[in-house]
Amino acid sequence: MCAVNAVHAQKIITIEDSSARFNFLSPEEFEIGGIRVQGADNFDHKGIILISGFRIGEKIKIPGESISNAIKSLWKEELFSDIQIEVEKERAGTVYLIIKLSPLPKLSRFMFSGINRREADKIREEIALFSGKTITENLVFQTNNKIRGYFREKGFYGVEVFISREKDSLINNAELFRINIKKGLKIGIKKINITGNSSVPNWKLKWAMKDTKQRGIFTIFNRSKFTQSSFEKDKELLLSKYNKIGLRDAEIIHDTVYKLDAKNLIIQIVINEGEKFYFGDIEWIGNTKYRSSYLDTILGIKKGDLFNKTLLQTRLNGSPEGRDISSLYMDRGHLFFNVFPIETNVNKNYINYQIRIIEGKEARNGTITVRGNTKTSDHVIIREIRTKPGDLFNKADIMRTQRELSQLGFFNDQAFQVNPMPNPEKGTVDIEYVVEEKSSDQIELSGGYGGAGVNTGPRIIGTLGLTFNNFSTKKIFKKEAWSPLPGGDGQRLSIRAQSNGTFFQSYTFSFTEPWLGGKKPTSLSYWINHTAISNGRFLRSNPSYSGVGITGTGISLQKRLKWPDDYFMNSYELSYQYYDVLNYTVFPNLTKGYANDIALKYTLQRSSVSAPIYPQSGSNFLLSLKGSFPYSLFEDRDYTNSSSQERYKYLEYFKIKFTGEWYLPLTPDKKLVLMPRFGFGFMGAYNKSKGVTPFDRFSMGGSGLTGIGQIGGREIIALRGYEDQSISSFGGDPIIAKYTLELRYPISLNPSATFYAMVFAEAGNTFPNFQKFNPFNVKKTAGVGIRVFLPMFGMLGLDYGLGFNKLDYWSEGFGKASDSSISTKGFYPKLTFTIGMNLGEL
Repeated sequence: MCAVNAVHAQKIITIEDSSARFNFLSPEEFEIGGIRVQGADNFDHKGIILISGFRIGEKIKIPGESISNAIKSLWKEELFSDIQIEVEKERAGTVYLIIKLSPLPKLSRFMFSGINRREADKIREEIALFSGKTITENLVFQTNNKIRGYFREKGFYGVEVFISREKDSLINNAELFRINIKKGLKIGIKKINITGNSSVPNWKLKWAMKDTKQRGIFTIFNRSKFTQSSFEKDKELLLSKYNKIGLRDAEIIHDTVYKLDAKNLIIQIVINEGEKFYFGDIEWIGNTKYRSSYLDTILGIKKGDLFNKTLLQTRLNGSPEGRDISSLYMDRGHLFFNVFPIETNVNKNYINYQIRIIEGKEARNGTITVRGNTKTSDHVIIREIRTKPGDLFNKADIMRTQRELSQLGFFNDQAFQVNPMPNPEKGTVDIEYVVEEKSSDQIELSGGYGGAGVNTGPRIIGTLGLTFNNFSTKKIFKKEAWSPLPGGDGQRLSIRAQSNGTFFQSYTFSFTEPWLGGKKPTSLSYWINHTAISNGRFLRSNPSYSGVGITGTGISLQKRLKWPDDYFMNSYELSYQYYDVLNYTVFPNLTKGYANDIALKYTLQRSSVSAPIYPQSGSNFLLSLKGSFPYSLFEDRDYTNSSSQERYKYLEYFKIKFTGEWYLPLTPDKKLVLMPRFGFGFMGAYNKSKGVTPFDRFSMGGSGLTGIGQIGGREIIALRGYEDQSISSFGGDPIIAKYTLELRYPISLNPSATFYAMVFAEAGNTFPNFQKFNPFNVKKTAGVGIRVFLPMFGMLGLDYGLGFNKLDYWSEGFGKASDSSISTKGFYPKLTFTIGMNLGEL
C-alpha cells in the first residue's frame, strides 16, 4: 500500500491506494469518478460536496490547488474541527474521493452563576447564545468579552468571567457552558488629574468629557464609571476645547488609568498645548450668486480671529441659528450646493483658507408626500407643511414644517423623518415626511383634597375630565369612524366636571376648530362653564345658606400673523360671566348680590418653542389686554357712597399681563435645558369711586391646583414652597410679579411616557396697590421637581420647595399666614402636586 500525506494546518490531504502512483514533483490530471462524505452524519452531504467545489466528471490535478481550495472552503464554514480529503482509489485516470469530517460540538444549554435573574436575562440578550449553536474558540472568546463589556459599562471594572465547557451526556457531540461571573465591587473614577494645561481651566476640560466623569455633585445624571471606548471619545472632546481657542496642535502626550483601591480609579492626563494659531486670509472661489464681501459677513470670521475649525465648519455647513453659508444657498433653492474649505498655507501661525463653492442649479419641490399617519387626516398635515410643489427648495421651510407638526401634539417628536429625494436631471426634489402617531387624547380621573366649600374646611374633590385633541365633527355620522370616537381633523373637544357633593360643583365644556374654513390658520374656540360653591345648604331660601354661583361663556378667534414674522399670533375673545353671591365672604366688598362681567380680551403672542412637551430651544412671549366696557364714564355719578350691588352690577376693569420665557440648551445634545421665565400682571379701574372689581384678582401661593380659586372668581398663580394662596390678601390682589428659573434634564423622551427632572428657584409676590408695589419685594423659594407626561392623563408634576421669606400683612386684607397652622418665620418646606402643562402660571 502506498500513502502520501499533504498537511495544511489542521486540514489533511491523504492519498491512499496500493495501485495508485502520484508524483508530487510532476502533478497529473485526473477525472473525478465519485465523491463520498464521511463523519458528518447530521449534515447535508450534497451541500458539503457543493461547498467543496468538486463535481463528478470534473478534471483536477493531483497534487494541485483544487484540493487545497476545497479544504479552505469547508474550513471557512467554521463547522468542523478536522478536515481530510482522501483518494479512495484510482482506475485508468479516474479517482474516487472521500471527504472525512470531524464536526465541531454544538451548544446544548448554558447557565449562569454569581449574578441575579434580572442580570442573567439582560446578558442573554447581549451574548445571543442558543441551543444548537456551533461552538468555536472564537465563540467562547466573544461571549467572555461581551459579558465583561456589559458589566464594565455598569461600573464593574474588575469583573471576571469563567466559561467552563462540559460534555453533555444526553446529546451526542454537544457541550454545555457553565458561565461563572465574579462582578467584584463597582469601581468609579475618584479623580481625573490633568497637567500641562494653562489656557483652559481643569473644570472646563473635565466638563467637556461627556461620559468619563469623576465622582462629585455633577454626576447625578452621568454616573462615574470608566469604559475604554468612552475614554477615547472623551479625549477627542477634551482636545476640541483647545482647538476652539486656536491651539490646534494640542495633544495628549501621555494618559494612564490605574486603580487607587478596590473601589476607585485614578486617570492621569498630560497635555502639550502647542502654539496658538489664527485665521488668515479667506478667499472665495466659485461664488456667482453672492459677492465675496457678503459671504464674509455671513461667515463672521475675520483675519486675526483665533483659529477654530469647528466654528468654521459650523458657519459653512450647519449653524443652529441658520447663520451659515449652506443654509444661505439651500434656503434659496440650491439643493445641490457644496462647499469645501481648503487650507492653502500657514504663515507665521496665520492659517489661510480658500473656500471653494459649487453652487449647483436651483431645484424646485416636486411631489410632497406624507407617510405614517394612521389616524390624522392628510389635509391636517398638509396644511401645516411649508414646502409646496413647484416652489424653490427651502431648507428653512422643512425645519419649520417639522416644528409645526410637532406643535400639533399628534406625533412622536423623536420619530419624525424627512426624506428628500433629489432628481438632478429634472432639477427637482421630491420630499417625503414620515410621522408616527401617538395618543393625544387625555382622561382625567382623580381625587383631590382642598377647601372647596364655604366655611366647611377641606374636603375630597372628585374630578372627571375628557379631552379629545384630534377630534372630527365631520365624521360624527360615519359609523366606521367611531373607534372609539371620530378623530383625525385636529379639532379639540373638552368636557370636565368636578364635585364633592353639595358643597362644590363645576362643569366646563369647550370646543376648538384650529383652521376655520380650512384655508387659513385661524382658530375658533367656544367655551361655557358653570360653578356652584356653597356651605352645603340646598336651598338659597335657607337663612343659613352661603355660596356663589358663576355661569360663563365665551368665544375667541385666533390668527397666525405674517408680520413681524410668522411666529406671531393674536387672538380676540368676547366673554360673559354672571356672578350670583349670597352671604359669601371670599370676595371683598360684595358678600350679597349679583354682577355681570362682559369683557373683551386681546392677546399678542410670539412662540418659537421647539416642542410642546419638552422644549429644547426657542422662546415664548405673551401680552394680554382684557377690559370691560367703561359704563360709568358715560354717567355723571359718584359711586363712593353707593351700595356694593350698585357698584358691581356691571363690572368695570382692565387687566394687563406680560409674560416671557426662554429655553436655552446648555449641552451639545440639547438635553440639559435652562428655562428662565418672568411675568407681570396689573388690574385697574376706570372709575376711582367704583374701585377695582372684587373678581378675577391674582392670588398666589402653592401649586395653583386648588378647588375654588381659578373657577371661583380668582386667578390662582403657583409659588412652590408656600401654602396655597398664602402670599396674597384673602380676596386676591390686583398686582403681581413672578420670576422663575428652572434647570431641566430629561430622564425619558419616549412619547408614551415622557418625564424629566428639574431644580428650580422662584420668586413672586402680589400687591394691593401701586404704593406697595416693588418688583424686588418678593417671596423666594427653591427646590426640586419632576414632570411626567402620559398621553392619557397629560402633564403630572411633583415638586418639593422650600420657601425662604416670612409673609406680609396688607392693610386691605389678611394673608393666609394669619392662620396659626402656618409659620411666619420663613423656611416653608412644601410638597406640591400639579396637573396640566401651564397650570398656575400667569
